[in-house]
Amino acid sequence: MIDRFPIGTAATHEWPVTQKLTVQAHGTVDAPVLATPQLIFMLEDACVLALNPLLTENEITVGTSVHVDHLASAKVGQSVKVTAELVSVRGRRFVFRVEGRCGKTVIGRGLHERAMVDKKEFLAANS
Repeated sequence: MIDRFPIGTAATHEWPVTQKLTVQAHGTVDAPVLATPQLIFMLEDACVLALNPLLTENEITVGTSVHVDHLASAKVGQSVKVTAELVSVRGRRFVFRVEGRCGKTVIGRGLHERAMVDKKEFLAANS
């Protein structure tokens, strides 16, 4: 399995911080800064982007674990560059080191785990 999913496989993606991604938009805090759940989504999505080219049409990955520290803010109008690097493969489980940056500032980092599942079975079980 590790030959098919080499350690070091990576992806980077840049996201603009818009009003709808803020804690203010979620009604919890009156501040126009990126909400933690949105940061986590961005980090997870980078992992998906890294793995998707290596999957067959019958496979998808689903998130199973997130360990992320949200270290700094990103304001509306700024952009967040997220990276994901595959650091471990255990059977059908993949662990990524993830990081988000706003300019030179690291705003979040941690680990994210995904599991590979059969797409048809997963979608049938969840419909």
